[in-house]
Amino acid sequence: MGYHKLYLLMLLSSYSLAQQDNGSKANPSTCLFTSRFKVNKKYIYQYITESRNGAVGTANLKSALKVTCQVEIEVPQICGFVMRTMDCTITEVAAIDPHGQPVYKQSPGSGAFKAAMGRNPLKFSVQQISSVQLYPEPNEPVYIVNVKRGIISALIVPATDEEESSLQSTLHGQCLTEWLVNTKKDFAVDVTLLRDLSQCDHFYGRELINSPLAFLQKLHRPLSKLITSKQDCNYQFHEKERHIITAMCKEKHIYLPFFAKDNGILSMVTQKLSFHSYKRINNRVFDVDPNHKKPLYFENPEDKSPFQTKDAALRTLSDLQSLTGSDHGEKRTSLFYKLVSTLRNLRNETMNKMVTEMLRSSSWLAWQALLQCGTPECISGIFQAIRSLDGLALEADALIYVLSLQENPDAARVRDMLSMAQYKQSKAIMYALGNTVKKFHQGNITPEVKAVSEFMWSLLNDCTGEMRDPEAMTFLVLRVVGVMGHAMQTVSPDLISSIMNRFKRSDISLSNKKAVIQAFRQMDINDQIKDFLKEVYQDPQGHIEIRIAAYLILMKNPDLEFVTDIVTNMEVMEDDQLKNFVFSHLKNIQSSNEPQMHQYKEYIELALQNRLLNPNEVIDGKSRNYKIESPVGSLSVNIIFDDTNTLPKEVMLETTLNVFNYSYDIFEICVEGTGLQPTIEALFGEDGFFPDSISRGLYWAGDQSQMIKEVLHKMALDKVANRRQISETLLNDIAKSVQKVMKDIYSSPIPEATAYLKLLGNEMYVKTSEIRKMAETLFVYFNVFFRVLPPQIFFELTQRTDNEVFIHFIFMENSISFSTALGFPMKFSLAGVFAPGAKGGMTVTSSKGDLAFMPSVGLEFITQMTVHAADYVEAGLEMHTNMYHEHSLNATVTINRNQIRLSIPAPKSNTQLFSFSNKLVSVTSGQVMTVPSFVVDQTNSTDCQPLFRGLKICTVVHYSNTSSKNQAPSYPLTAETMAAVLIQPTDNVTEYTATIKRETLKEGKKGRHEIDSLRITLKAEGDDSTEASASVKYNRNKNILTGEVVIPNYDVQLGIRVAGVDSEVKQNNLRGISVEVTNKDIPQVTLVGSTRCSFQP
Repeated sequence: MGYHKLYLLMLLSSYSLAQQDNGSKANPSTCLFTSRFKVNKKYIYQYITESRNGAVGTANLKSALKVTCQVEIEVPQICGFVMRTMDCTITEVAAIDPHGQPVYKQSPGSGAFKAAMGRNPLKFSVQQISSVQLYPEPNEPVYIVNVKRGIISALIVPATDEEESSLQSTLHGQCLTEWLVNTKKDFAVDVTLLRDLSQCDHFYGRELINSPLAFLQKLHRPLSKLITSKQDCNYQFHEKERHIITAMCKEKHIYLPFFAKDNGILSMVTQKLSFHSYKRINNRVFDVDPNHKKPLYFENPEDKSPFQTKDAALRTLSDLQSLTGSDHGEKRTSLFYKLVSTLRNLRNETMNKMVTEMLRSSSWLAWQALLQCGTPECISGIFQAIRSLDGLALEADALIYVLSLQENPDAARVRDMLSMAQYKQSKAIMYALGNTVKKFHQGNITPEVKAVSEFMWSLLNDCTGEMRDPEAMTFLVLRVVGVMGHAMQTVSPDLISSIMNRFKRSDISLSNKKAVIQAFRQMDINDQIKDFLKEVYQDPQGHIEIRIAAYLILMKNPDLEFVTDIVTNMEVMEDDQLKNFVFSHLKNIQSSNEPQMHQYKEYIELALQNRLLNPNEVIDGKSRNYKIESPVGSLSVNIIFDDTNTLPKEVMLETTLNVFNYSYDIFEICVEGTGLQPTIEALFGEDGFFPDSISRGLYWAGDQSQMIKEVLHKMALDKVANRRQISETLLNDIAKSVQKVMKDIYSSPIPEATAYLKLLGNEMYVKTSEIRKMAETLFVYFNVFFRVLPPQIFFELTQRTDNEVFIHFIFMENSISFSTALGFPMKFSLAGVFAPGAKGGMTVTSSKGDLAFMPSVGLEFITQMTVHAADYVEAGLEMHTNMYHEHSLNATVTINRNQIRLSIPAPKSNTQLFSFSNKLVSVTSGQVMTVPSFVVDQTNSTDCQPLFRGLKICTVVHYSNTSSKNQAPSYPLTAETMAAVLIQPTDNVTEYTATIKRETLKEGKKGRHEIDSLRITLKAEGDDSTEASASVKYNRNKNILTGEVVIPNYDVQLGIRVAGVDSEVKQNNLRGISVEVTNKDIPQVTLVGSTRCSFQP
């Protein structure tokens, strides 16, 4: 009996092993990977991956980070694998040893990284070499899964001995891989794989956050073309077991600027897997959840800072503020960009704590940084800052509405908008909420949209009595629901029912009834909505504009039954306005050539049963639909009248654009008016002002008015002009007419018009009463900007000399990220920052004025290429190209009774007029270091030339002479380069003065001659003082004008004397003038001119 049991056990074991062996050989085309890793075994590897960033030709200083792990690969089933990563560390470069090799230290986040990598195993399956599926745990962070993706990607190698090219799954997607056999025995034991990563289907530049205010953005596609990326991997296999002994991959990403030739900024990623051991396992379980399946290619992680603290941003803000009064103004552009970059790396909890402190420290800088940040966290910070604005309701509303126009909002943006709407229900904020939800909603029910629908329901069904104007709020809520109708319909059927029930209330106004109908314009017309709108359309007691509104919504997607009902009931329709509009609308559909109208045309033809729509049945002067079509688009106009007015109640214009077989709504505008008819009648009616005035004017003109009468006859106004009793006193009668029309207008109800505008999907409406308020607000702003502010600004400028204003503008920003074999994204960005500004002012007293003025402008281009490991480490290179200009003027003006004196102190230190610098810096999570050049031949030159007494103008140049090295990089990657033009004082002059002095001198005997004197003196005061003067004197008694210019240091003393010459004999009537030029009081040139004057009686 025991032998039978033993025999049975051996039989089952043999069968199991045979099944496993057959499983491994049954489908060689789908399980080739199992030839590398056998079932029921565990393979242990040591994994090292490293990223180094540098520029070819620069010194050995490079930013780098390294990840090491012990990797275990278990194979519980065929094509099923379980990977465990243990004892992981992450380090970054701290220094470079004498041999040029980096010295690493553990990064601050290494402990957290180790725990995250070892927390969960990663299951994956390999059906084919081009089909790899991962099954991560639901709570596994994306950046941890990406690192594990990099390890699996290095392990995936085809099981073939033939040299060929094929598609292979990698971290970068499906890549065309070239297979080279280096050594072959029974099978290939040493192979090399080559890949051009640009050919991989998921290796591309992923657009990152850019400044929403930048002029030059969205250039990530051409920017990615400047980066070349290639990868080569070498594998060595065990000669018997065929598993991987060593895997070595090198991945190069090189940024080649437009001006580079063969080298540029390099980011090299290396991976090394070294086989340690293997052993058998008894684990046969490979349970996975298909719902958690993910591909092998790289997934975008969250881009946040490794260290979440507000101190870095506040410190940068403080550094930016401290530039005032310093000699480091060229740092302003880079510091502002650093501030914005720091804000982008913060999460909400840190941002919320910091915004108040930023505003308190410098609201001007804080607003500039927040508005150009662009992340959802920064937008939340903007909302938080808006709540702190007092007395700027209109400005805050406008800013919030502008924020709603940004594309691709996230859940945080919706929450922020909802919070603002709950705080304040202004029109702009409510419409901003609607626009944001409309762009955010993708068809799924989300908590954020659900919260918005509950908020709208609460406003519609408010019973607290605390609402100041329930009617206006209801109208606003209904219009906003219409903006985001599809989202509200998806998440809240109760809200839809509440809207329908509101229509049936007896106390609802006409405008709100129409708003109810318009609330459905963005929704899917299901049976509930269709029945409701049909009921509204077919109600004979309903208002014309409401019935037409319901009809137009139904006709956006009609069915045959509805079209048949319309055509059938048209003959018995009592409302001529509605009948005329529907008829013209159907006629336009029937004559339309738009492809989307084809199905509707068939419905109309079936409903008509071969009966043609007669164009003559459309009556002018009634409600009507007009439509004009062209190959590039269409124009539709709806004009709606009622029987009580000659003016249209509503006019709507809608335009569409046809591009690439798609139809885009460009804009839609609708104007609704009430109360205009009395005003029009008072002005243009039969007894109105203008016909009455015209008839009186015709009577006064008599026969000369025949031509005017003929014109009026054509306008059908002559019957009005002919049947009146015309008064003889034209002016008095016209004055009475004016008084009458004013009385009629004032006694009639105030006309009200509502304008609705939809532009590129964004909606807003405004009423005439609000237009008046807007005009009043604009007048207030005009008064403030042109009357109030100028005196205030002048007062501030004349009271202080430490005023300051600087504008920081990121005019260009393009940021992209690429996947790397390391598993961390490589970020590349190109930004341009412009920072103009000035500081200074003046103080004025009765006899003295001080002036200080220092304008400056900075321009900087910042190029970054970094490998960013979220929450753990950052390493990369940055290139800063900076141009900066500044100059200063400090002057004191002293005014005495006869003298004005301007004094300008001489510079005490070098003043940099213009500077240009370019440098590479290595960035790690702990420090920033300038990358020096390894080129020994460097040029440093300073050339100074005299400018004028006490000052020199100097040019300073510093650069590396790369012509001495063959492998040196092209400019501007040649390490640090600097050029500057500066003013250098000689310390011999302390002050420059200019004096203008006017006085009256007494000369001649007993001072009888009065001489007016004006003297201008320029003087450089100090150890090496010099002076130049010019004077003009006029002798009133002798009519002599003399002038003199004296420059002692240049031995210049020039004089000129102009005098009148009279003849000694009065009968000669000679008059003349003499001009004498002297040098050092010695006459050089004398000119005499005379003329004779004769008079005849």
